[in-house]
Amino acid sequence: MLGVGSDARIYVFDYERYRAEVVPGVLSLLRGGDVPPWLAGLPGSEWTDIWAPMAGRMRSRPVDLAAYCLWLGEDLAYLGNQLVMRPEGARQWLRCPSTTCPERSRCSFHAGAEQENVEELSFLYAAWVTLRCLGEGQFVGRSARPSAYDPLLEHLGVPGNDPIRLYLNALDVRGGVLGYEFENTGGTYGWLNPAETADLAARLDKLDLPRYERTFAAASAAFGAFHSGPSSELDWPALTLSFVRTVATIAATTGQGVLWGGDLYPESWRELLNL
Repeated sequence: MLGVGSDARIYVFDYERYRAEVVPGVLSLLRGGDVPPWLAGLPGSEWTDIWAPMAGRMRSRPVDLAAYCLWLGEDLAYLGNQLVMRPEGARQWLRCPSTTCPERSRCSFHAGAEQENVEELSFLYAAWVTLRCLGEGQFVGRSARPSAYDPLLEHLGVPGNDPIRLYLNALDVRGGVLGYEFENTGGTYGWLNPAETADLAARLDKLDLPRYERTFAAASAAFGAFHSGPSSELDWPALTLSFVRTVATIAATTGQGVLWGGDLYPESWRELLNL
């Protein structure tokens, strides 16, 4: 799971379960609650042995994000609208600068507070989202980010204020606080809710992108065909943006969202947690 670079994928994302289970669970944990029930009964592992003491430490410094935080949205999305740079030790870029929040002396996300528990919480968040909220995914590149589509969008004549760009930016930054892993390019980059996902799918369908049946099998076949023929500088971004269109279309048909992430492997977490 840790290493140099990560496999980026666009996933079908159960946003409703995320809002109903993950968000209140994280908020409860930060207020001094216990680790989520689905973890409590698991056999011991390296990570379950870490998360229980983490919850205990949080009980000594409870933080009510729901009541006070203006840095994160109701779904724990980072509310900044610019790319979050990720050099080594990049957590300094993701710390809240508020000078007025009454929780700032206790909150591990604040620039002036100790960051104890944040790394453990970030990995718990990744496990929770991966195991409980992700459906099938499609590979979109090694350590790839949605910002890489900017040259292609320029080539296709997509205006700077087009909703497509806003949606892709959301897929890049909404996970910037809880979702990013430390010293690695993996983690939860960002997501869209079901309405945003359906709108993105419809808008991408109007662009001049590779055409094939809107299925994971067809996307995989297109990926294989790409590696067997000649390509231009824009071919790979166009192909992977068509993957975003395909996964968004599939998700929209069942009222789900999409999520962009790196190295979010359910099988890896099942192995780490002895599931």
